[in-house]
Amino acid sequence: MEHPTVLVFVEFPDPEFPTAGFLESLAYPNAELVGFYHLDDDESVQEAQAEYEEAFTTELRKQAERFEQRGVRTEHDLIFNHHRMEARQRIAEADAVEAILIPGGTNTLGKILIASRHTKNAEEKVANLLNIVDRDELISVDLIHIADPDDPEGEAEGKRILKEVSSVLADEDIPPVQIHREVRTGSDVAFEMNKAARNYDLVVLGETEQDVGDKVFGPVGEYIVERRDVPVLIVR
Repeated sequence: MEHPTVLVFVEFPDPEFPTAGFLESLAYPNAELVGFYHLDDDESVQEAQAEYEEAFTTELRKQAERFEQRGVRTEHDLIFNHHRMEARQRIAEADAVEAILIPGGTNTLGKILIASRHTKNAEEKVANLLNIVDRDELISVDLIHIADPDDPEGEAEGKRILKEVSSVLADEDIPPVQIHREVRTGSDVAFEMNKAARNYDLVVLGETEQDVGDKVFGPVGEYIVERRDVPVLIVR
């Protein structure tokens, strides 16, 4: 059984951790729990560590023990930095994690929305996803593609992509009756995904090599969590 590693990235001084129900709905992941404190422009690492490190580390240790009690082997770390997105990406790449979780308030994992822009590495990403979430908890796995309104072939291409991803899910023994597909057209991906995320327990986004440069799904994920309080899993 594969045990993918999930980077659980939380921001101090007011971190949001996965709920008990969410943790109980996971399958077989390991977790790397990283607390991030954003330094002000005039604040040094040494000053912040002297004031906050002990309390923040104690909280991370307590949460890591909570993860462990639910069968998720967990390591924890605390970083002080000026750049949240860059720090998160750097950790994900350095530690070769399979996914990044931005926690939200969901307490179940029955309804999942997967955003698919392409089919690159779809088999590997789906396999990792299904080793992170407990497939026995799944009620529905909905697929969405946001097509570019300026691309005359965008909608047709989106349908092709979702059909292929559906086949990958079916090959992983997800019943076809649980899989639904939708192609939306819109130039603002964050806005469309925010609308689509309503009433879901988890939104799954993919990361490609191009995202390392433009970080398209980093900001989209943050936007969804802030607006919907729905956790986002970025599968790498």
